[in-house]
Amino acid sequence: MEEIGWESEYDYNLFLKIEDVRMMYDHICYSLQMWPGSPARPAEEQEYLLKLKMQLFAMLADYTLENG
Repeated sequence: MEEIGWESEYDYNLFLKIEDVRMMYDHICYSLQMWPGSPARPAEEQEYLLKLKMQLFAMLADYTLENG
């Protein structure tokens, strides 16, 4: 069986309430703030968390613009 890594070809849809997005955003921000650095954690992890933070922020901004 082939092992699936970070760059797998799988995509999933996830339906979240805005409260869930806010909670995830806050947790990602906290994780980045407390990130111990390399080599304790892989450098790619920090890059991934930054990307995820931007995507969650975009969702929050979109919600704010749509719902005032």
